[in-house]
Amino acid sequence: MLQADSVDVSGSNHPQARRMAVIAFISFNITIGCIYGSFSVLLAAVQAHLHVGPTFASLGIPAVSLSTALCAPFVGELAARYSLRLVMLVGSILLVSGFVLLAFAGSFPLYLVAYGLLVGPGMAVGVILPSTLVTRWFTVNRGKALGFISTPVVIAGVPLLSTWVLQSHGLTAAYLVLAALALLSVFGSLFVIDGPPDEAAAATGGLSMAQLAGSMRFWGLTLAFIASAVSSIVLTVHMVPMAQTWGIVGMRAASLISIMSLIGIIGTNLFGWVSDRLGATLALVLVVFDGGVLWLLLLLHPSYPAAAVIIGLIGLHAAGVVPVFSAALSEVFGKESFSRAYGLVQLIILPFSVLCVPAAALVYTRTGSYAGAIIGVAVFLLLGSFLAVTARRHKGNVLV
Repeated sequence: MLQADSVDVSGSNHPQARRMAVIAFISFNITIGCIYGSFSVLLAAVQAHLHVGPTFASLGIPAVSLSTALCAPFVGELAARYSLRLVMLVGSILLVSGFVLLAFAGSFPLYLVAYGLLVGPGMAVGVILPSTLVTRWFTVNRGKALGFISTPVVIAGVPLLSTWVLQSHGLTAAYLVLAALALLSVFGSLFVIDGPPDEAAAATGGLSMAQLAGSMRFWGLTLAFIASAVSSIVLTVHMVPMAQTWGIVGMRAASLISIMSLIGIIGTNLFGWVSDRLGATLALVLVVFDGGVLWLLLLLHPSYPAAAVIIGLIGLHAAGVVPVFSAALSEVFGKESFSRAYGLVQLIILPFSVLCVPAAALVYTRTGSYAGAIIGVAVFLLLGSFLAVTARRHKGNVLV
């Protein structure tokens, strides 16, 4: 019977663990920053260049999301079977190639090919494998390390850089600069070491995806994570119109999104630390339960100062769920199963992330209020926290 690996709180990590964390930080941040930090900035220029409307130009992100979700299980399986360095290198090369193709794409089909067949698979690698790398190298302070690598630093600078290059040198140059940034990930991947020398077997074995999908503990953790992800997506997209129903308009409404993002930077590191102290699964329960309570407070139609505090705390918890969930997967299923589990999660989350935004909009259209959507998200979060509790049962048997 397969046992989950436990965190050694008395020992120490391999001397090269910190170097692997830096590489993972670069890979994750470059991937997320280059894709999401540039897209909206370049959208108008893409429309003019390809002679398409905003609806068609914006399809790049759905193409990335769909491709990432479909590729994620394969990336997780490849990471479990083959060299992590090789898979990360291929993924970063795909990312670079995607931006190069975007720089010279003169037609809408090539635009979709670049995002769907190159950038999307590159993102699947850039999201899953940095956490996998950290999971293999860190037995002490794993949550803190996962929080460090998922801190969204690069995405804060890419919009400004993309805007300056676009205005000064044009769209082609902007995409080429993004390709050059992505080359940093290629360079970093060359120095990846799959795992500590004394743990050569850690990358092999583990549970299959079929076994993971049949585990109630896996579903408990996954649904808790998905509930938090849905919370972030709905709030990010609907924040401004939702705030307007509370009487918060203009720049104040827009500033709530910035507050959520900025406080989120603190959350990734704070809750990574909490997971090391309380255990990752318990920390996940805490993060998701708190999120549900905070969402219920939105039913009070808070004033701007109160809304800023509530939204900031929601952002703190929503960002913190990323390292906490990663640590929980490794805590429950072991590092040898982590890449498969994380890859499978990325596929499962797809329909939730696609449907939650129009569902919230539909509730508002039919009722004239966001109350129903707020209650729905809050209930999902509270139910997710209960399901995460069940993942703490039957210690030692990861198949239950």
